[in-house]
Amino acid sequence: MVEIKIESATPFILLSSVLNKPGIGAKICETLASKNINIKSFITISVPGKDRTDILIEIAEEDLPETTHFLSQIAKDIEATGLLFPGLYIEELITMIIRGFDLQKRAGVAAKLLNIFSKCDVNIWAFIATNTGDKAEVSILLERKSLDKHPEIIEEIKKML
Repeated sequence: MVEIKIESATPFILLSSVLNKPGIGAKICETLASKNINIKSFITISVPGKDRTDILIEIAEEDLPETTHFLSQIAKDIEATGLLFPGLYIEELITMIIRGFDLQKRAGVAAKLLNIFSKCDVNIWAFIATNTGDKAEVSILLERKSLDKHPEIIEEIKKML
């Protein structure tokens, strides 16, 4: 049995083109923790030898003003240089969670899921697949407006699984 769940939109802050070196993630997390701001999720892929990385941080709606303020204060220290100054981009994203037994044993599930979004011309922000024993979970972060515009995505996923 496969379950598809849509979690409500929450703010995600994209710190684009952040310096990729040890201690940057700690500085970001320590800054927010010292202000009693809880991070719901922190997503980055640090590639050895690459000078820059992007960091996606999920926080509670009520923490958005303070979080952007404090991240703006440390943007120079972490050398966030993206297209937007100071390298902060805020988007309300929803999380689509797909859970099921033996999903990880089916070759091509990720490709099929990504193709569904591609057919609808929907770009996803993150695709995270995890396995625990015989149960798998796929979390897909995307803009709510994309799913509102293409509700057929959910039906396509149900048919595929």
